[in-house]
Amino acid sequence: MTTEDGGERDCVDYAAQRRLHSVLRPLIDNDGLRFVLQVLPWLSVLTFFMFLPLAAVFVWSVAIPKPFGFELGFTLANFRTFVDSYRLGIFFTTISEGFLLVVLSLIFGFPIAYYAGIQKRHSKYTFPLMLLFAIPFLTNYILRTLSWISFLGNDGVFNSALMLLGVINEPISWLLYSVFAVRVGMLASYLPFMIFPAWLAMSRIDDEILQASTDLGASPLATCRYIVLPLSFPGLLIGSVFVFVGVLGESVVPVILGGGNISLIATVINNAVNSALLPLASAVSAVLLLFAVGLLVLWEYLFGLKSVGEI
Repeated sequence: MTTEDGGERDCVDYAAQRRLHSVLRPLIDNDGLRFVLQVLPWLSVLTFFMFLPLAAVFVWSVAIPKPFGFELGFTLANFRTFVDSYRLGIFFTTISEGFLLVVLSLIFGFPIAYYAGIQKRHSKYTFPLMLLFAIPFLTNYILRTLSWISFLGNDGVFNSALMLLGVINEPISWLLYSVFAVRVGMLASYLPFMIFPAWLAMSRIDDEILQASTDLGASPLATCRYIVLPLSFPGLLIGSVFVFVGVLGESVVPVILGGGNISLIATVINNAVNSALLPLASAVSAVLLLFAVGLLVLWEYLFGLKSVGEI
């Protein structure tokens, strides 16, 4: 195409653009395709860093054990070894301890979250004080667990204080190297995982809702029961999952504070790995993983995973 002064200018083929647009428009308007393109990068990362290692665990769980290793194949002998031994009892002990720790975390964590998220929600000191619960995570986990020995031992702080006050005449031996010590150690480790989600859920409750409850004559207890508790339920539920899953993978506290009086399933897995029984360790891990996935499926059936977004 030429201009009036005899020059030339670029010619744009709008018809070709329209044809290209007509071809791409169905793809652009396809919601399913857009969703796939959006999640594909993240799914690729998850597959490489998470799903592939988990797939290896399931492959090893059915591998054929050998005296000095294993051979890839298919056998259910590793699962039978797990079911037909003391390890199955430890598995159920771990499950029961997990549920108990969830209950204890709710008992101790809910009042703290309620005080910070409802009673003192507008205080400038609330957030700094809540950060104090994160300070223990800045120290080594093993050293943090070992520190409980200085409190629970026969010559520890608790026994010394009770004897000084005349409450007891001799040290209480069951404070350390016992089921009690293991539960105290795990509660100290996982209580923040209950407090923070519950606090976050409570802090997002609208002030007008709380004020309306007070204006209608509801007592603080009634407001907590009928307003705060239902609206903070998603946070409490997520905190319960964090605590329970943490107990399933706990192996340090039972060894240091248990003194052989209690064993959890993670300790069994570690012992199997240290004994070069990798297929057996993988079989136990696979059962544990399937159980955890079953809990998530049950959560979805009862409450819906969308409750996570309500926090």
